Amino acid sequence: MAKKKRVTKKELLKEPDEFLTFSAKAIRFVANNQKPVLGIVIGLVVVALAVAGFRYFSNLSERRAHAMFEQARLQYLAEISGDKTGPALKKAGEQFEEVIEKYRSTNAARFSLLLYAETSYHGGEYEKAIELYQKALGRFSREGPIQKLIWNGLGYAYEAKKDYRAAAQCFQKITSAEDEFMKGDALYNLGRIMEAMNRQEEALEAYTTLLEAYPDSAGFQIAREKVLRLKSAPLPG
Repeated sequence: MAKKKRVTKKELLKEPDEFLTFSAKAIRFVANNQKPVLGIVIGLVVVALAVAGFRYFSNLSERRAHAMFEQARLQYLAEISGDKTGPALKKAGEQFEEVIEKYRSTNAARFSLLLYAETSYHGGEYEKAIELYQKALGRFSREGPIQKLIWNGLGYAYEAKKDYRAAAQCFQKITSAEDEFMKGDALYNLGRIMEAMNRQEEALEAYTTLLEAYPDSAGFQIAREKVLRLKSAPLPG
């Protein structure tokens, strides 16, 4: 029997990042099938990220942490799928917190930090979610795409608190980045936030940029309708 070739971590890292493709599809599906971009978008994206994160877990400590992480992730999946609600969400948060406390230096703890922030967000604990997302920014400081997911989560958390200025700054972090990942969706969110602050011209600018540069974006059709409405609206003052 031929010996199975072992794939090294270096080779794995050369492969396309599958979670980025899945995440983009998740964002597009949710935005096309629900009311304009709810927080569940972040949940689906971070779950996709968590599944892709399995390749990081190699040594014994990581495997133990990952086993605990998987239990929490399944609880979280049960909550967002509608099979369970409050109890599953609370249990998932507790388990993510346990991974973070017991295995601080592991990659499982890093991913747990993200999903713990997400469970806090869905549980209405917006301050806690913001605190956890901020910590996650430091833990993923060298991973640009994941940082964008974190800024996205922070934007929604600030929006839930009606801190629209801070939410806008988070989405602008994504729109000002050099790479294109999540830019179209961030422009849509930025437009929504600008509308909430009654800054119609800046909302129009965000939606127009989306229409010109990101025709495949999830929010394209809604953005086009908003552009037509904003252009026909009387200027303030």
